[in-house]
Amino acid sequence: MKFGASTWLWTSPFDGSDVSLLHKIAEQGFDCVEIPVEDPDAMDAQSIATALKVTGLEAIVCAAVVGDRDLSSAEPRKVQAAEAYLEACIKLAVTWGSSLVVGPLYAPVAKQRLPTEAERQEEWSRSATGLRRMASVAQGSGVRLGIEPLNRFESDMVNTAADALRMLDEIDHPAIGLSLDSFHMNIEEVDFCKAIERAGKRLLHLQVSDSHRGVPGEGNSDWTGLREGLRRIGYEAAVSIESFSPDSSSLAEAVCIWKRFAASQDEFARKGLQFLKEWSA
Repeated sequence: MKFGASTWLWTSPFDGSDVSLLHKIAEQGFDCVEIPVEDPDAMDAQSIATALKVTGLEAIVCAAVVGDRDLSSAEPRKVQAAEAYLEACIKLAVTWGSSLVVGPLYAPVAKQRLPTEAERQEEWSRSATGLRRMASVAQGSGVRLGIEPLNRFESDMVNTAADALRMLDEIDHPAIGLSLDSFHMNIEEVDFCKAIERAGKRLLHLQVSDSHRGVPGEGNSDWTGLREGLRRIGYEAAVSIESFSPDSSSLAEAVCIWKRFAASQDEFARKGLQFLKEWSA
């Protein structure tokens, strides 16, 4: 099993103008780094690519699906914005030697509306159709997409592994799978082990923090069930710590990170990695 950390744990946005963070992540002993792409045009892609090569870190591209990046929309301009953004993420994945683009690709986070059931089904169908198109684009570049369920406070479309699998069945494309996040699972899943078993070989990536978005092992998440599920499916991909910093973050307010979970974000990462290595042994 490989272990990673998201640059969101330290800062946001990360644009690659200062790649010392990647060197720090490698020095702490991580195998992978999740690189969230908030603004593709602002990314210094080549500096990041060079740093990845020097450090030996594997990259996983994390999509920030917000605002008008909306495959579920009935407005063509929003669908076009989403497709252009996801195509940019796929191109960055190729530049960084990454095989994955993960995130809530189906609709923007915290989309504000109260749809009827008919509207909800129409949005679902538009998302599935759009993701099938994007999966074809990804496949042509040797990249796979992973759709991530979010908790009910951030999405009403895909909240559980079962929801995601239903969407994957409708999309029916080999270049798209599932990415899970233990924080969202702690809110929405009844049984961690069963959720992982349902995902099976379609699980491409796993993000973790604890139940309160804090250091892995210091909350009330079902780490035993999570580990057992991963063992049952023979999971060998990355387990990556995703949380956020109360400092230097464009997302602290959006994700409601008001206080520290460790004396520093470096300590958060160190303690989290130590726990994960012991947990997975």
